[in-house]
Amino acid sequence: MHKGLGVAPPIAFGKAGNYLWGNMPAADILNIAMNEGSTAKDQDLLLCFAASGDLRNVIKTVNGLPQDYRGQLKLVINDFHPQVAIRNVVLLCMLLDQSGPAEELTAEVVLHALYSAKLTTSQASFVQSWIDRINSMDRGSLYLFDGQMEFGSSCELRWWFPGEVASLLKLMKNSAYTTSQAEASRLEIMLSPQRTDYRDRYIWTQRPRHRLGHTYWRKTGLPLPIGQPVDSLDTVNRLLYSEDGEWLLKDNANPATAWDPLEVDKMRQKLKLPEEDYMGNLFFYIKHELVEFIKRVRRFDLKVFLFSMDLLVLPELLDIAGKETREITFDRVETSNVMDTVGPSVILSSWGPRLNRDNPHSCLLMYSMNWQMRIPGGHVESLGRDKVEKTMAQVFDYLGFKRGMKLDKIPPLGQATTNLGAFHDTRPPFARYLRENGVQDACRALGVRERKVPRILPPRIGVGLKDFDSPKITITLGQFYWTGCIQYPSWHERFLEFEAA
Repeated sequence: MHKGLGVAPPIAFGKAGNYLWGNMPAADILNIAMNEGSTAKDQDLLLCFAASGDLRNVIKTVNGLPQDYRGQLKLVINDFHPQVAIRNVVLLCMLLDQSGPAEELTAEVVLHALYSAKLTTSQASFVQSWIDRINSMDRGSLYLFDGQMEFGSSCELRWWFPGEVASLLKLMKNSAYTTSQAEASRLEIMLSPQRTDYRDRYIWTQRPRHRLGHTYWRKTGLPLPIGQPVDSLDTVNRLLYSEDGEWLLKDNANPATAWDPLEVDKMRQKLKLPEEDYMGNLFFYIKHELVEFIKRVRRFDLKVFLFSMDLLVLPELLDIAGKETREITFDRVETSNVMDTVGPSVILSSWGPRLNRDNPHSCLLMYSMNWQMRIPGGHVESLGRDKVEKTMAQVFDYLGFKRGMKLDKIPPLGQATTNLGAFHDTRPPFARYLRENGVQDACRALGVRERKVPRILPPRIGVGLKDFDSPKITITLGQFYWTGCIQYPSWHERFLEFEAA
């Protein structure tokens, strides 16, 4: 194409393939109350986060264990992306180190390292000290970067990474970009004028006070209570930038989507925090979760094994990494939404044989965010005008639209138009998707079966485990605001559990 006045150069809204923050709420993949119950406190547990992304599911799961847990906990945490692997090993070292700062101080450093574009000088120095320490364990192999650290007598961390992780870590350690250069890269992506419409679509359904908080976070890159001084946060957080100072996240990345807003608001009410400042309340919620995690992992008998491999290759690597992981089977295997890339049957083939058949509660978890694009009727808009109009009427009725309402009482129209999927019955088209992807045949061949009654997570957002089979959402109107407008799902997400047959 001839490059003329009417042709704008392409713009990258975040580096491709970088998902440093999860976009689904943190999940407890054990859900002890619905599974092992009171026997769990003395039970050795082996859990695999086969496509972990960030550590939020690990944190939420460990925090769901009994306070007096006395078994041995083994965690296998894997993510294919080298940048994610580096973040996870650095953050885990800070969280597990009993000789480090006090629990609350450590939690705050980790929170900022996870989500803040800038750190205080002391926080940045602390993060850098762990980068240096981990980097010093590189033995120069082109193919393998392995290491081990012990934190007290009952906590051990090991990692087996490909050589490219060590190479990237070295580049990060020696990077020389400035905070101002990094901030310019972040703002170019997060406040790009070409993406104004997309940002507005997210906040237009929110209450004005929550729009303000989200906009403040996007401008500053700091998930803090509004009004808290930020001058001391003046040093770049190198865990969120490339070795060249490029902002690694896409412009739709948002820490508010990584934690359940209903739980955030529940804690807000308990602590009597102001409802107006959602990002501030999220800060206190995440800090609470991190403090609880630190208390537990520094007390539990814990072994953590870190990898950075293709999820489908990991089972083979476990067998050659050492005697502790050879032929290991798991009480839970969580695979994120990798089924959207490789298909559910492929994941079943790789991980179905790894379920612990001595534990009747063991299961393999997966979910899909994009299945509806591949199946007729997957999303309501594909069913024609009549169906869309009927669904829209259901949404209007649910939100309380009534003829003759005063203008100041009418719910925001955007809450209706962006949440049609909440009232679409996704069960039949998703069942068709599973059939067409050979899930039933794969289950029969592998000796596993889909749980028809879930015991870990509801099969869709907006319903509970007790009303899991509802054709539409069952949450209250008050809950709908937090889920639909803050979490902002597509409402087509579907969650699956598989167990030994």
